[in-house]
Amino acid sequence: MSAINIEIDNSVTLSEVARALNCSPDSEVLAIDSMSPADIDDVAPIRLDAMAIVLCMQGEGSLGLDLSDVKIEKNTLLVIQPNNYIRYLHTSPDFRGCTIICSTTVVQSVLPKLTDLLPLLMKHRLMPATVLTDEEAAGIKHFYSLIKNKLDGPRTHFLHHKVISLLQAALFEMMDIRMTHENATGVTHTRREEIMARFILALSENFRSERQVSYYARQLCITPKHLSTVVRETSGSTAGEWIDSYVMMEAKMLLRTTDLTIQEIATRLHFPNQSFFGKYFKHHAGKSPSAFRIIRK
Repeated sequence: MSAINIEIDNSVTLSEVARALNCSPDSEVLAIDSMSPADIDDVAPIRLDAMAIVLCMQGEGSLGLDLSDVKIEKNTLLVIQPNNYIRYLHTSPDFRGCTIICSTTVVQSVLPKLTDLLPLLMKHRLMPATVLTDEEAAGIKHFYSLIKNKLDGPRTHFLHHKVISLLQAALFEMMDIRMTHENATGVTHTRREEIMARFILALSENFRSERQVSYYARQLCITPKHLSTVVRETSGSTAGEWIDSYVMMEAKMLLRTTDLTIQEIATRLHFPNQSFFGKYFKHHAGKSPSAFRIIRK
């Protein structure tokens, strides 16, 4: 498969991916077989406005996802959630994987029906990769094959419903595998992990306009001190550092991949003015926004 080159503005949408793969831009679910991704280090960071489930079948690679560095090898199951930042992607020449990508509309219709699994689903944002056994990988590949078979078949009246049902079943299968792995290693879900996961979820949705720890504490109905303690002890970084990292990833993406003026970027990120944004950016990046943009071009 040829490299996928997508001109991006603020994020990569499913429609853009579909057009790059010569699929219908109206598709809400894509099943991509034997995909061999090209390096996207030269266009990162990008934000995927969709959910991607990737199973590596051979080869290896590495991925920068939000603030984590993820290793990919055979039988790695990787879940990229909507609004995750992809900072880089490198794969070996022999890398092959099967990928399901679904729109945020599909995610919003599927996930509310899986509310009992919400803590596990949110935990995938913090630990997106799981190495499966051969048997587990074969099970996920089976679901993938069923979904692809339906998508490649006739456009019947109930096609969408069948694909959504298969996708839900695949997610249940993934959660079963995750729970089996955690039970085998004695890992248990704690209230702290749930708080951390909900903090990341709220942060990914609100960081452009809200940069105060107190805001997120209110959303989680806990005190700012408790949130700060939980985030630091769970992740090793403070809540403020997480917030700044998300803001800086977005700012760098906009500077690198768009022609928006620095004033327009400052406005988009809800800074009071360009000067305030410039000082904030230089404090965290070591250079001004204009210097960063010149260097990265």
